[in-house]
Formats: sequence, structure tokens, C-alpha cells
Amino acid sequence: MKKPPYKSYGRDKKKKKSKIEKHIDIPASVDTPEAEIMVDDVYKIVMFFQEHAFKFIAVLVALVVLGGSYFGYRWYRSNLEIKAASVFDKGMIALEDGNKEEAKKYFKEAADKYFSAPSGKAGAFLYGKLSNDISYIRKVEGVKSFTLSSAAKLEDGIFMMNDGKGKAAVQKFASLSRDKDWTYPAGLYYLTIYYLSKGEKDKAAETYDILSGDYKNSFYTAVLGEIIQ
Repeated sequence: MKKPPYKSYGRDKKKKKSKIEKHIDIPASVDTPEAEIMVDDVYKIVMFFQEHAFKFIAVLVALVVLGGSYFGYRWYRSNLEIKAASVFDKGMIALEDGNKEEAKKYFKEAADKYFSAPSGKAGAFLYGKLSNDISYIRKVEGVKSFTLSSAAKLEDGIFMMNDGKGKAAVQKFASLSRDKDWTYPAGLYYLTIYYLSKGEKDKAAETYDILSGDYKNSFYTAVLGEIIQ
């Protein structure tokens, strides 16, 4: 049996290096115009972020600084209230024990050192009331506190009435709002008392009618009812 003839091929010792281009093929199943548009959009977004990287970093740093400042301020206010409450509580304990002078000392300290804290404002109100110091009462009138500002207005009006400043007291009581101030019925009570003391029965009857109509179950209504009868 004859062997089939074989043709021998020599190897080229010097092979030509072919240039290979790297590219990403989109699979045929998604190789659509929509896919090309999406790839192009992603490329534009990436390039946009690369071109404006410095601006984004600057904004991020600004946000971090602002956030740090905000939380730092919150921490400062919280820490301030803790200190104020510590002093205020000592005043309340002294007041409960019947030591009025010591209580006044602590309330004044809370007011003078920590007035911006809630307990500092409460300290100012109680010190003003216990010491008959109207300046501390008036400091609290303008604060944004449903509890303290209303009580301060009422106390200020009582101080004025006791000092013989009737017209100023009437204006203070009249400034109390039905919708905003929980001391509104007390204001009506003192207005009625003032008008009765001046012999202005018609005005006294008017304020009493409002009090007895809107706050018929109030302590102030019951007391005035006995006075008028």
C-alpha cells in the first residue's frame, strides 16, 4: 500500500504581528438603535461627571460643612438645656422644701446664664414672679412658647394693675388671644375685676358674659359669679 503523498510546509520564522483592536460588542439580541442611544447617553453622563468633578466635590464638601454645623448647633443647644435644667431643678426642689430665697437664687442663675434654653426662660418667669421683678417677666413675653409667653403677659398685667397702672393693665389683658393664649379666661377675669373696681358695670358685664358663655366650667367663672351676686 502506497503512502499518500504529503506536502510539507515550513514554518515562517518571522510572523507578522497583527494589530488587535479592543472593542465591546453589543449582543445581537440588544444591538438596536435604542441600545446604541442608551450607550451614548451613559457615555455623555460619565463624561459630564468627569468634566465637572471639581464642582461636585466642592458641593459635597459644602454639604458636609453645613451638616456638621447644623448638628453641632443641635448638640450645643441640647448641652445648654441640660445645664439649664440642672440649675432649674435645684430651684424647684428648694421651692418644694419651702426655701424661697434659695429657689430664687437658682432660678435667677438659670435665667441669667441660660436664657436661650427652655429651662432658662422658665427660670426667668419664676424668678420674676417670686421676686416681683417685672423685668424678668417681660423678657419672657416675647418668646415663642405657648406656656410661658401667655403666663408672662398675664403676670405683667397683674403687676400693672397692682401698681395702679389700670389702663396699661387693660391693654395687656386685652392682648391675650382666644386662639393662642391658654390664659385668655384669666385675662377676662382680671378685666372684669378691674371694671368692677372702677364702677364700669356695663364693661364688667360684657367681659363676664364672654367668660361665662365660653368658659362656664372655669374656676374664674365660678369665682366671678359669686362676686357679682
